[in-house]
Amino acid sequence: MMTTTHKSLRGPRGALILSKGIVSNPLKKPEGSVIENLPTIIDRAVFPGTQGGPHMNTIAAIAVALLEAQTPAFKEYATQVLKNAKVMAEEFSKRGYKLVTGGTDNHMIVLDFSTQENLDGSISEKALDKIGISTSKSTIPDDPNPPFRPSGLRIGTPAMTTRGVKEDDMRTIVDFMDQAFKIAIQEKNASPVQGYGEETFASLRQQVITFAKKFPVPGV
Repeated sequence: MMTTTHKSLRGPRGALILSKGIVSNPLKKPEGSVIENLPTIIDRAVFPGTQGGPHMNTIAAIAVALLEAQTPAFKEYATQVLKNAKVMAEEFSKRGYKLVTGGTDNHMIVLDFSTQENLDGSISEKALDKIGISTSKSTIPDDPNPPFRPSGLRIGTPAMTTRGVKEDDMRTIVDFMDQAFKIAIQEKNASPVQGYGEETFASLRQQVITFAKKFPVPGV
């Protein structure tokens, strides 16, 4: 099983590979079956196979993140991540947006703009960036659009949950996003009028900034 150590786990940028099997010295070729010696074979492939000098500060930070993941506070955070994601998915659905898989059971939502005439993942990502909301365009299953202009938009809830955002706040965030999408559509339809929608984007951005200041980044 593989996982990143940043994002949901809230540690430093890195990754973990978990497996069953016997752990032994990676500097010596193991004897026996591949499955039996899988941890050692993985270790040998990573270091000294593909990885150079390890960053001990990152390794220490991963240890801290794993320790935090065992606490009741982390369990509360993880539960809230799922609650926030479900509310966000429900709010988008109520507003007529299509979601890949129809909803979510984890920390992510992927909007599907494949049936939208004037919206795609790239346009929506840029529109949200203008108002200070970071997302990521994403391909969807059987995407009819090319990879650099995909039909999907990926949204995650861990970072905003860490800042203290709850269910009602998610509804406000969806409203901001919905407004940005509508401005983007109007802007596209108004083409080639230069600068159309920029003032509206700027006004909405100020609203987002005011809202975000209620939820400071921990430690900042």
